[in-house]
Parts: sequence; structure tokens; C-alpha cells
Amino acid sequence: MIQHKIAYNFTATLSLFPTENGGRRKPVSNNYRPSFSFSTLKHFSGEISFPTLKELEPGGTATAFIKLLPSKHIRQNLKRGDAFTILEGDKIVGSGVIQQIDKEENL
Repeated sequence: MIQHKIAYNFTATLSLFPTENGGRRKPVSNNYRPSFSFSTLKHFSGEISFPTLKELEPGGTATAFIKLLPSKHIRQNLKRGDAFTILEGDKIVGSGVIQQIDKEENL
């Protein structure tokens, strides 16, 4: 039996913490790959891209497209309005809220 890997995509409002509040020192650009944690789900790998920006500065807020890499646990637990944190290792560098669940993507 062949199992297909699925990436889960959503659109979110994303905010990076200011540097002085423990955030990053440099901006992030398209294809940024941090970890994401949700209230009951921790440390999922993913990728961020921005539809209207080249990069997002620390302290900034923007709409972002997020692709979570395959996990059998994530899909049934994602819904519009869910909050999440953005991590680099164990350091929380930002947060976001899901605005829309987008289509799944075969990898």
C-alpha cells in the first residue's frame, strides 16, 4: 500500500516579536522554515511565504501562506481562528492566527 505525504496549507495573520521583546534581530523572507506549535500540537515543521512582501521585519505583522510538512496528527486539528506560535529551536519569535484553511498538497 502506497501512502502519499500531504502538506497542509493555510493563510494566517502572522506577527514577529520585536527584537527588544525577545524576537529575531533580522527580518524573515519567503521560504522561511521555522517550527510551529498549536495549543495541543507542538513543534511542527513548516514554511512561510508572503503574498505581498519580500520580507517581514521583527515587530511587523503580515498575511502569510503557511505550509506544514506532513503529519498524520495535524489536519483534523486545524481550524480557522486557531492561534499558534512560531519557534526557532525552543525560542518563540512570533505568533499567528489561522484565517483560512487552504487545500492540501501532495508531496
